[in-house]
Parts: sequence; C-alpha cells; structure tokens
Amino acid sequence: MKKSLIILLVLTICLSTVMAETYLNANDLTPCKLTSTFTTDGVAILATAEKAVDIEALEIVRESEDGEVFNGRIKLNGTGSTSYRAIKFNAKKGETLTVYANSSSKTEARTLTLANESGPISSLVAKEDVDNKASIAKVKINTTGTYYLYSKNKGINIYTLIVE
Repeated sequence: MKKSLIILLVLTICLSTVMAETYLNANDLTPCKLTSTFTTDGVAILATAEKAVDIEALEIVRESEDGEVFNGRIKLNGTGSTSYRAIKFNAKKGETLTVYANSSSKTEARTLTLANESGPISSLVAKEDVDNKASIAKVKINTTGTYYLYSKNKGINIYTLIVE
C-alpha cells in the first residue's frame, strides 16, 4: 500500500511538472487576422484593430537547427508593447523561455523585447530570414510573473514559444 502511494505521488509530481510547461506553436493555430486578444492554453496573443497580428500558413516551411519544422507563423506586423502585437504568458523563476522566430527581413536581424509589468527586462535576437531557417533564442526567467514578448522595432515572425 505504501509503495503504491509513493509511486502515485511521484507520478503526480512528474505530471504536474510536465503540465506546467507553457507552449504556443503557430503550426497548431488556424490562419486569421487577429484584431483583438486571442487566448489559447493560458497564452494570449495581444492585438487590436489598429495593431493587428496575423496567423499565417507558410508556403515554404522553416526548419530550425535542432530539427523543428514550422508550417505556420505568428506575424507580429511591427513594433509591439505590453498592450498590442505581443505574446503574454506566465512563467516561474528558474524556467527557460525558448523562442523560435525570425525577423521579417532577409537582411536585418531584429530584437524581441521580453518585458514584465515593470517594463523591458531582456532582449532576444530574431535572426534575418535566410535559407528558410528558423532562429532559436533563449533566456532564463529570473522572477515568477506575467511576461510579454514583442518586437522592439519592425516585423518579427514567431513560430513557437516554450517556457519550461
């Protein structure tokens, strides 16, 4: 009996850790133009009528250096903020944010801003869109809370966001 309870407890802890992961993949979304906030699995894509975000199917897939393949993108359409053209999610201290993304430019890398309620706290690079390769950027989360990911300047395409 004790052995069964211990196994059940270990499984519960393991599953709760797996379930705590935040995950947003453009491959799983239906193409559309967002003109208001869209939420799925606890992650929100912030958009307004004036600052829309597009979810698009890709004609040419993107592949990352670690083998992930993307056939959809979240097109931020320009500079964002904590109110629009952003992805809002919760994260815990010690977790790692991984973003698969590209600049919408073939010649210019662009900056993704990671912010919390107090303002910008980190920057990640979205490499230029060359040879249909998705870039990968990572940052360690230092404080539990709500976070926003948006373009500092100009267009960036997000393929996947993972917090684990």
